[in-house]
Amino acid sequence: MRKDDAEMTTLLPVLKDFLPLTISLVERPGDGENKKEEVKEIVLSLFEEFGVDFPGSEEILEHILDYAIDFIVDFFNDRVWKRG
Repeated sequence: MRKDDAEMTTLLPVLKDFLPLTISLVERPGDGENKKEEVKEIVLSLFEEFGVDFPGSEEILEHILDYAIDFIVDFFNDRVWKRG
């Protein structure tokens, strides 16, 4: 296994567990794009704090985070934060 593959294999489970928690912590009515940016800032600052190197460009990581955040928020909206 290449080093980049091993890093990605380690990184994805961390994101899977950490993103829902972070999304829940910044949740408030409305303000979707600002909340998404807050989540990305938290994730990127934790990567920096713990010396996690993403095996690719920051643009790719941001694209992955955008998609993952949208997916988790859609799931939460449908199943967790249902209103009415």
